[in-house]
Amino acid sequence: MISRKEDRRIKKTKQLLKQGLTELMFEKDIKNITIKELVEKVDINRSTFYLHYSDIYELLTELENNLMKEINQVFEEYKSIDKLEESYAFILTLYKTFDNNRDLCKAITSSQNNSAFILQMEESIELAIRKKLDEILSDEYVIPESTYIFYRCGCVGLLRSWIRNDIPKSPEEMANETYHIVIDSLLRLKKEA
Repeated sequence: MISRKEDRRIKKTKQLLKQGLTELMFEKDIKNITIKELVEKVDINRSTFYLHYSDIYELLTELENNLMKEINQVFEEYKSIDKLEESYAFILTLYKTFDNNRDLCKAITSSQNNSAFILQMEESIELAIRKKLDEILSDEYVIPESTYIFYRCGCVGLLRSWIRNDIPKSPEEMANETYHIVIDSLLRLKKEA
């Protein structure tokens, strides 16, 4: 019974720290956030912070890793798509994942120091798109390299703009737009091939 209480307390403490860091990242760059102001914001002792993390960057890395894990789970969940028309559910689930993590995504994409994470996210998305399109379309035609770059930049750009600018569209609306942009361009490429 005691270990369950401790587990709950640890989980709650870590959640407070993550939320506090996310909120502080809206106010200032990560390199200017101190442990002192974070623990004051979430009302815990400094020593409690050090029980879980060695510094702010370790906490940020955990936040980023958890988000990447969720993104990769979406890729894994939809790895069996074998027709372009089935990709809408994948795109929608991806948008919902980002919507569920909106504050964190906004903080990360707004911070200048998180370009490594954003690059990792872009590469993961491109790799998933490349792999899936090659599986689905490789027999029909070869997709130009520039098309993959376009999808990577375009999809991530739409996503970032939606998050950063608080565009008042639902995940369903964004997924629908993204889906049609991708499908329309692929159909056009197929005609030209």
